[in-house]
Amino acid sequence: MSKLLNEAEVRKLIPIGHSKYYELIGSGALRSVKIGRRRFVAEQAVADYIAGLDHAAAA
Repeated sequence: MSKLLNEAEVRKLIPIGHSKYYELIGSGALRSVKIGRRRFVAEQAVADYIAGLDHAAAA
C-alpha cells in the first residue's frame, strides 16, 4: 500500500516550489487525490513522475 503525502512531503522528495507543485498536479503530470479540502499525492505517483523524468532525459 502506498502512503499519501502532503505538499511539504512531496516537495522534499522533488525539489520544486509551491507553484510548480500545483502546475504539475493541474497538468496531470503528478497524479493526486483530494480528500475533503486537502490534496495528497501517493508515493507511487511521485516515483512514477521521477521515472518519467529519467525516461525523458534518456531520450
